[in-house]
Amino acid sequence: MNTGNPFSTAGRSGLTALTLVLALPALVSAATDSPENSPQATSASIYADTIGSARFERSAIKVEQGYTVESGNLYTRDGETGSLVVVRSPDGAVTAIVDEPGKRGLLVVDAQGKSTFTQEPPDDYMTPDTVEMSETSVPAVDNSKAGEPRYIDMLVAYTAYALGRLNTDPIAFALAQLETANLGLRNSRVENLSLRLAAVNVFDVAHNTSGDGLIAWQDMLEPYRTLYSTDVSAAYSVAAGAGGIAFAPGYTSVSNWVQPAAFRHEVGHNAGGGDCNNNPSNYNFGYNNGKSSTYLCGNKVPYYSTPAVKDTHGLPLGNAQTADMARVWRENAARMSGYNAELPGLRMLVVSGLQDQVSTYLRVPGIERLYSGGIVALNANIGPTQLTPGTDEKFTMLNASLLNAQGQAVVVKLRGVRTEEGGEYAWREHMNSKRFIGALSQWLGLEIQYDARDNMALPPGYYNGMLQLEARRPNSDWKQPINVFISVKK
Repeated sequence: MNTGNPFSTAGRSGLTALTLVLALPALVSAATDSPENSPQATSASIYADTIGSARFERSAIKVEQGYTVESGNLYTRDGETGSLVVVRSPDGAVTAIVDEPGKRGLLVVDAQGKSTFTQEPPDDYMTPDTVEMSETSVPAVDNSKAGEPRYIDMLVAYTAYALGRLNTDPIAFALAQLETANLGLRNSRVENLSLRLAAVNVFDVAHNTSGDGLIAWQDMLEPYRTLYSTDVSAAYSVAAGAGGIAFAPGYTSVSNWVQPAAFRHEVGHNAGGGDCNNNPSNYNFGYNNGKSSTYLCGNKVPYYSTPAVKDTHGLPLGNAQTADMARVWRENAARMSGYNAELPGLRMLVVSGLQDQVSTYLRVPGIERLYSGGIVALNANIGPTQLTPGTDEKFTMLNASLLNAQGQAVVVKLRGVRTEEGGEYAWREHMNSKRFIGALSQWLGLEIQYDARDNMALPPGYYNGMLQLEARRPNSDWKQPINVFISVKK
């Protein structure tokens, strides 16, 4: 979208992520008026040189937070299996996690087409990397959702140092990381369970992948996890000992930023899994069949252990008595997805990453085509709480209460813009306008802008928190909550 302002577009968000399993490839290329209805695959030329002669079999594509996420297995000429996850940002930049035998790492292609590949350093994924957790907040099992899709809402956090070294879109990287685990779940036939990005935060702290670092991360993130009503937290920092570490079972992990394969391993520990089996009386372990090593036992192929699937060599990827992580995930689905009730309404991420400017856009379903409506604050201290006639004002100034590095509440100024678009037409004005545009309008959207120039008195640093808004229609009782998760840098 051409925003017509100096802000960079960080992302767009919808009510739900649409996943297309590619049994019907025509669905991917069909022309529609919305990318959520039919996401377009990223050009293979973007990653062709990186994957070489390996063959990519895409198994899913979706639009989430305005980003196109696609994933599938890689197959080499000698019969080995790897994986590829590709995330395309709204500005066209690409963040991809490439994992094939002998070549694993992060591919970043910026909006200008400059490509950088960072190889993952060698790591022994059998290094002890768990801390036992005696949970005091285990959610009650909700059997009413049996057979329905369950989502593990994730809070993803970075140290400022790690994000700087990654040098990529923090939302795109978070989506790519979660998709590595989702690909493993799909491959292992774990149905109706997936990880979903709920919030992204950045902190200028030095917590690492040590046991003490893991505890420090969990303690620091707990207030945010409660505020955002998320289930599981994943942090990215620097290594201290293992390349990653997790509570097992539990809801927090931390991974080395330069090891993109670490997270899928660590979140398996959160689910209750262990490394290669050293206890024949239990099945919550990874598996190595001599050819293929699953996520929790060597971390080489895109699978959690399961006896129900065979690798390309015809060998089972698990054992029902000693290595069945697919079963562990199913048995822990209610716990992993049930720590907190999902916030009602739309989800919107405003993340400035390494920048001090950001603009993020959200299409608001429910305000139908050729209709009018706007967005209001829930508290007059934050912004206007009523819809008003349209004026020449181009934005609404909002006062968001966010937390600074010391966990203290600080007011950060944001701009709220109502956008109406139709073909080449675009109308932009203050977010609480109820102006009726008529036939020129195809849909209504909300844009949130952050600019350090509106916050000159703020000390430098990152500010994290949540802003709750509400979409309304004039002369109607219809309302749509909008949860804006914020991490901005001054």
